[in-house]
This record gives sequence, structure tokens and C-alpha cells, in this order.
Amino acid sequence: MAKIKFGMMMTDASGKLGGQVFAKNRGGSYVRTKATPLNPQTSSQMTIRGIFASISSAWSSLAESSRLSFNNFVADYARTDIFGDLRNPSGKALFQRLNQNLVLTNQPQITICVAPEVVPFANLDTVNGNVGDTELIVSAVGNTTGSRVMIWATPSLSQGKSFVKNDLRLVDVIDGADTFDSNIWAAYSEKFGAPTAGANIHVGVRVVNANGQASPLEVKKATIVA
Repeated sequence: MAKIKFGMMMTDASGKLGGQVFAKNRGGSYVRTKATPLNPQTSSQMTIRGIFASISSAWSSLAESSRLSFNNFVADYARTDIFGDLRNPSGKALFQRLNQNLVLTNQPQITICVAPEVVPFANLDTVNGNVGDTELIVSAVGNTTGSRVMIWATPSLSQGKSFVKNDLRLVDVIDGADTFDSNIWAAYSEKFGAPTAGANIHVGVRVVNANGQASPLEVKKATIVA
């Protein structure tokens, strides 16, 4: 569905409308013909879809008091949309968002919503990969004790690519700590194959607390050495 922002005249648009897609890049807004991508239905995709479907179904079985707790907190969990406007989620969307984060980080799901808390940053410091030592070390210096940390990564990308959000895939989840140095070589290799010398990859971390709130994604690039 296309999103259109109106002023005295239409000032912005985003999304799909008919056979056209409204989008923007560094050069400004543009319209392109909609292309239907292939749906490979990988095991990871099917797992995520199954999680989402299960959580969506669970909403209907909640007690009315539980649903009300999510409905009452939607304004506290508002997010800024693509136009920079603050938007409230629905109670069901909030339930899905928080519990999907919890499932992906192997934490118990919630049926009662509570007021949002400040989620700690991992403060991603360095990412260093070494083929000879079979190490891909992700280091963070923030105190994330009591939370879980999702570690995302990309396959090897071209040197000049800077927008990598759509290339990131979840490769590992670890316990939070006051600081950490996590070797994700095995987890990365299982997802993408073993890194090779000279490969340029991007690694991201996101902290999820026990309420399902997630910190913004922190991303750094690393070049694998021999």
C-alpha cells in the first residue's frame, strides 16, 4: 500500500500504488515500476513466518485485560514513520512486535504490556576477522547485563556499498554482559559459508530486554584478513 503525505498539495509518498512504487534516495523522491521478486522460501524465512503467525494467533486467545494492557500503551511505544511523523501501533501490532523480539532472542513471551524502559546500547566497538585463526570477533563495551544481544551480519559485499540494512541476517544471539568479545565465526560460516581473506562484511548488534523492547541497530564494517 502506498503512503502519501498531503499538504496544500501532495508533498510526499512512499510504498506501492497500482503498478508503481514511490521511493526516495539521496537524489530525492522518485517513482519506479513495481517488480515482483522471487520468493525462495528459505528455511530462515519460513521460520520467521511461522513465528509471526503463531504470535498473531496468540493475540486472539488473550484475556480482554491482557489485550487492554497493550492497547493502553500504544502511545508510549509510538515510532517515527518514513515522513518523520510519530505513529502509534495498534495493540495487536505492539503485541506482535515485542513478542517476536522475545522469541528470536529465546526469552519468555509476555501477555501483559508494561511501560517502556530505557534499553541499553551494546556500544559496538570493533569487528575483526582473521581467516588463519578462524575468528570473527565482535566486541562491545556497553553494559547489557540482563538482556539478550542479537548479532546480525551480511555476506561479503562490495567495498563501496554503505546501505546494508536489507542484507543483514540474524546469525547469533548471546547473553548480555558488562562488556563482551564474541567469536561468531562458526555462526557466520553456518549462515554464509566461511569468510575469505579480503571479504568486506558488515556486522550489527541489537539489544532486546525482557519486555521485548529492542535498541537501535548498531553496525560496523570489517575486512577479513588472512
